[in-house]
Amino acid sequence: MSEKIRLGYVMISNQVICEKKSVGYFYREQPEAEDDSGWIFFSGEESQEYADNADNFAFYNASTILKICPEIVSYLVCEAPIAFELLDGEFKKIED
Repeated sequence: MSEKIRLGYVMISNQVICEKKSVGYFYREQPEAEDDSGWIFFSGEESQEYADNADNFAFYNASTILKICPEIVSYLVCEAPIAFELLDGEFKKIED
């Protein structure tokens, strides 16, 4: 029997949700609220201007990102701060 991970909400770029682009970059920062997981997901194609506009992102239950990108499930237990980028078909940890 697998244990269910309780994460809280994740923030996802509209490019991933509305434009159906694949997840190409994601990171976790310290959560700002009790229900916030700290995870933010991007297509990796967002410009800085796009990323700076909060209207281009929304909070979703963590199950939403797992339906879109199930291969990230093992990364969701990683502690903040941490970031991953899609390189050569797999997510790699970004080193400072």
